[in-house]
Amino acid sequence: MTQPPPLSPDEPSRLNALRQCNVVNSPLEERFERITRMAKRLLGVDIVAISLVEADRQWFKSVQGLNAEGTSRNVSFCGHAILNAGAMVIPDATKDERFVKNPLVVGPPNIRGYAGHPVRAIDGSKIGTLCAITTQPRHFNEDDLETLGDLAVMVEAELRTSASNAVQAELLEEVSQEKRKALVDPLTRVWSREGVLSVAAETIHRTTGNNEGAALVMVDLDRFKDVNDTHGHAAGDEVLRIAARRMLGAVREGDVVGRLSGDEFLLVLSPCDSNETAVSVSERVLERLTERPVKWNDEKIQVSASFGVRFIYPGDASGIDEVLELADRALYEAKHAGRNRVGSIPAAA
Repeated sequence: MTQPPPLSPDEPSRLNALRQCNVVNSPLEERFERITRMAKRLLGVDIVAISLVEADRQWFKSVQGLNAEGTSRNVSFCGHAILNAGAMVIPDATKDERFVKNPLVVGPPNIRGYAGHPVRAIDGSKIGTLCAITTQPRHFNEDDLETLGDLAVMVEAELRTSASNAVQAELLEEVSQEKRKALVDPLTRVWSREGVLSVAAETIHRTTGNNEGAALVMVDLDRFKDVNDTHGHAAGDEVLRIAARRMLGAVREGDVVGRLSGDEFLLVLSPCDSNETAVSVSERVLERLTERPVKWNDEKIQVSASFGVRFIYPGDASGIDEVLELADRALYEAKHAGRNRVGSIPAAA
């Protein structure tokens, strides 16, 4: 039988500290994705996660190498790791009596090696871990653990910093944890249609009362139906996940990425000083999307996309429906001109 982790001696205050961080059930953020990518590359492991341990589950703020948003706390390794002062290291989970029958060991993702360093809130409470996982036994040496510890400190620093986009932060603050789940797309883990349209509407509204412009950018993956027809829907799902993360990594800090439906995404660029800036950011996103194929089993799937940009000048009184319609028209023109390019309809001030 799986041995569930015991509760922390400071469990009530620990959970309160986690709530105060205001990140659980939030969309992916590049600032955390960057840390887990670095950890996976530097440590040479199969899976890396920033795992936040709630009352009954561990939830991954960021995870590389695994398509999951969390697990039950009862089967979590990180639930044990938060009880340690430093890193918890397991060279081979099949030889540890706590985990030998754990479903994450006897079945996918077939955990063998594990190292998890506690991540602390500002009051010192251990609210989760930065963990590294292998599917073969692994001895984590002192250099590995020092790297993991340094990166865990970076996670802590980011958790203590509010999201750089005030509209996003306020939206998350205003809704319940259950409502938050509807604001995040379950496949890509960026903002859902409801979430990104809420951010976009409030961003447009704020342009009427300040001196900062913004832009909405419609993105449509080119010939995505062919990907599903040729490679299968599982491959299509992987392309959507990778495309979302690439876009997230290419936009500026504070910009927003959301999935509208199917293969269609919406970028909210704010602040944005001109149509030229909006087009430049979009071209950078397009370059990141297309720079290399998506690997799927033994196949390589080339990705391209068409973009429609609509700049919103400061004081513009347009509503979201009008802005989206014009962005969609610019997208149509980009597709009509041959796809895999950025189209725009500049606003007249």
